[in-house]
Amino acid sequence: MTEHPAHALPPIEAVIYDCDGTLVDSELLNARGVAEMFEADYGIALDARAIESEFRGGQFEQMIDTLAERHGVVIPDDFTPRYRRQMIDLFYRELQPMPGVRAAIEAIELPRCVASSGPEKKLAAALDATDLARYFGDYVFSAYTIGVWKPEPDLFLTAAAALDVAPERCAVIEDSDAGVIAGHRAGMQVFGYDPHGAIARHPDIALTRFVHFDELPGLIAARHGEHAARD
Repeated sequence: MTEHPAHALPPIEAVIYDCDGTLVDSELLNARGVAEMFEADYGIALDARAIESEFRGGQFEQMIDTLAERHGVVIPDDFTPRYRRQMIDLFYRELQPMPGVRAAIEAIELPRCVASSGPEKKLAAALDATDLARYFGDYVFSAYTIGVWKPEPDLFLTAAAALDVAPERCAVIEDSDAGVIAGHRAGMQVFGYDPHGAIARHPDIALTRFVHFDELPGLIAARHGEHAARD
């Protein structure tokens, strides 16, 4: 469903995937890691699902600063490195790809990459633990590398330049409001993976929502041509 239909769109020639919550089912795991560390370090019980809902797609450091101020605690310098190590271990034990995502990637025969707000090592671990890294090679981009986070468009524009495809001919696959806004600001065609209705309404954005990756090849093919997806 496209909320605000766009007309005369150019054909899609490349696909840029977000990672957390899009390619891999990591958002609740990430929030659980934060909740567990606040419990262990400060004796503060946080609701992992509430953390996921409030901070989905945002910058980690901003989330931690907000939670620290809200609960009146001081975050030590080693908090983030400890969290990163904990999450990488958790990813290799529990992380799963989103249902149908492998088949969708393989069916969409276009240049592709990953553009994520996550740090480089965590991003690499997520893709490796779920056996998705093989689909992207070196075309994996982190906001930490360029120092600019969604909803700013810089990360997506960096990815498009690396693929040598004009922004307006790129599809962005996102699961968060910050990512949807970033894709729109980059001038790209935005597809919202929204199985739980977590993405807000964006009446000024030509956002195409879908709830299962089985749908994505057909949606991309409709804007590319009959050879974008294999039968």
